[in-house]
Amino acid sequence: MSNYISDSSNLHWMVSNPARTTRTGMDGKSFRCPFCADNESDTPPETYRAGEGEPNKPGWQVRVFANLFPITDIHEVVVHSPDHEKNIENFSLEQVENIIKTYINRFNFFKEKGKVFIFHNYSLISGASLVHPHSQISVVPNDIPTNTIAVQPAINIIEQNNDFVSYCPEYSEWSYEIWIKALGQSKFEDLKDSEIKNLANILQLMIKKLKKIHSKNSHYSKKPFGYNFYISPNDPWYLRIIPRFMERAGFELSTGIMVNSIEAKRASEELRKMV
Repeated sequence: MSNYISDSSNLHWMVSNPARTTRTGMDGKSFRCPFCADNESDTPPETYRAGEGEPNKPGWQVRVFANLFPITDIHEVVVHSPDHEKNIENFSLEQVENIIKTYINRFNFFKEKGKVFIFHNYSLISGASLVHPHSQISVVPNDIPTNTIAVQPAINIIEQNNDFVSYCPEYSEWSYEIWIKALGQSKFEDLKDSEIKNLANILQLMIKKLKKIHSKNSHYSKKPFGYNFYISPNDPWYLRIIPRFMERAGFELSTGIMVNSIEAKRASEELRKMV
């Protein structure tokens, strides 16, 4: 059971779950990757899959099951593909669409149980404990305050298609962070197939651009490429990509004020040039 704890002012909240210190890959023990094909028996029973085959057997393209080491009482893992190394920037567009459709399915399944957060940590530098690319779905009870940033105005535009725009908002807490939001009033849980395709396209393109920024910068490339993204449950919803090119330090931790040395306008200009 997750334990939600507030500070003395009741303005800040944390969640405690000591079982997470024994997560696979963090306990020093040798292991086979539980997310790879043919290792389905190493995970809890699947709750959803995209692809062929019997439940808990190979043949899947995207696979979902309960997190063995949950943060919240409802917490699932979304394995992006059977491939141990490939991720969104390497997939076919159809596979990225499969991932987004999986997100939508799980969002709709849990939306009456609390605030549904969908997030992806790519590489160890971003907080992932297992290398095999995967996302997570976590539900926070409605009575627990969360502090998700409201959608920011779309300026410093990078890319736009019929349904979505990607941009670097003036309020950018991280270097080269990218936001994606719908041009219309579509709710995330109601996206049509054509909108899912356009979201998959712009998401994949933005990650490819960030990877090129990382590889071309001699300082950033000293560390592995990594990023987080999350889909905000707010209305209007958005997808926020946070590159992990820089670390947070004492000033940010002591004040809560984020430091970003790359102006949003400059970031958008550089990202537009990356082809």
